[in-house]
Amino acid sequence: MPDIRGLGGKVALITGAGRGQGASHARALAAAGVDIAALDICEPIPNLYATATEGDLERTVKEVEAAGARAIGVKADVRDEAAVKAAVEQTLETFGRIDILVNNAGMAALDPIHEMRSDVLDALIDINLKGPMWAAKYVVPDMIGRRSGKIINISSAVIGSGHAMLSHYVAAKHGVTGLTRAWATELAEFGINVNAIAPATIKPEPDHGSYMVIGLGQALELSDDDAAYRHFSDLVNLPGFYAEASDITDAVLFLAAENSRVITGHTLHVDCGQATR
Repeated sequence: MPDIRGLGGKVALITGAGRGQGASHARALAAAGVDIAALDICEPIPNLYATATEGDLERTVKEVEAAGARAIGVKADVRDEAAVKAAVEQTLETFGRIDILVNNAGMAALDPIHEMRSDVLDALIDINLKGPMWAAKYVVPDMIGRRSGKIINISSAVIGSGHAMLSHYVAAKHGVTGLTRAWATELAEFGINVNAIAPATIKPEPDHGSYMVIGLGQALELSDDDAAYRHFSDLVNLPGFYAEASDITDAVLFLAAENSRVITGHTLHVDCGQATR
C-alpha cells in the first residue's frame, strides 16, 4: 500500500456516500484514519434510476466504523441548499472540522435533445453542478478559517469525448471541471487545494455498488448489468481497459493526502483512455 501522508485524524464529508463510489471512498479514507460524514438523499427522484436507501447509508456508516473511524450518516438532497447547509452544520457540530470535501453525488440519464425532459434536465444540473457548489459554499468557511483543506470534485470521463443522449449530464460535468479551476484560483491564498477526478464507466458491484450503469442499461433494455457495463465501456474505453470503484478511490486518496500538496486546479482522468477518443 502506498504511503498516504497526513490523513490520520482528518474529517471528510462525502456526498452520495450511500452506495457505489461514495461508499468506496468512505471505506478507504476510514482505513487511512479519516472520520467520515456520509451524506445521501435516501429518497427516490422522479424519472431517474434508483437512489441509495436509508439502509444503504446505514451500511456505509457501519463499514466506516468497522474500519476504525468515527462516522455519521446524514440524509440530505444536494439540490436543496438549506439541507446541505444543515448537513455541514451537523458535521461540524459532531467532528469540529471538515478537512476534506468529496463532491461525489451524481446521476445521469438518457435524453435526445429533441425529447429532453425538463424535470430530468433540472435534476441533473442541480445534482451534478449546483450540488457541489452548495456543499463548497458551506464547507469552505471552516477551511478558510484554518487555512487548510482539500476539495475533490467528481467530474466524469464524458468531458473527454462526445456522447449522444447525455448532453445534460455532459454539460454539468464540464461545469464541474470549470468550477474546479475557478475555486482553485480563488482559494489558493487560504491553502486549500481543489481538484477533480474524471472517472471511467465503473463496473457495477453486485452488492452496495453504483446504480448508474445499471439504470442507464435498463433504459437501453440491455440484458443484464454486465452487458450494460461492457456496452458503455467498450463504446468509449481504449481496448482492454476496464475500471472499478477502487480505481477511482485510489485517486481520491492521493488527492486527499499531503502527497498532492502542490497539485491544485487539476482534473485527473481515471478514464481508461477515454480522453484520447
